[in-house]
Amino acid sequence: MWCVVQLSVDVELDVRPEYHRAVLDWVQSVDGLPLAVSTGNQLSSRLMSMRAADVLLRLPAASSDCHRLNAGQLVDAIVISQL
Repeated sequence: MWCVVQLSVDVELDVRPEYHRAVLDWVQSVDGLPLAVSTGNQLSSRLMSMRAADVLLRLPAASSDCHRLNAGQLVDAIVISQL
């Protein structure tokens, strides 16, 4: 299932599209949209951060005019846990 979430912090984009593990914070949500909080280091060996994640944020590839998403921006996310 897909949903829309708000970023809790600025996110630097990679040159490739990627999926970023995050948990959702409904308490500090704005406009009824949950706040996406990173699970931390996104290395593939960090399996515990995957276990803790509620969603995978769909981040676009960096481009010459956009290399960062700012806190508060909306991004698509894939729900991977029961909410």
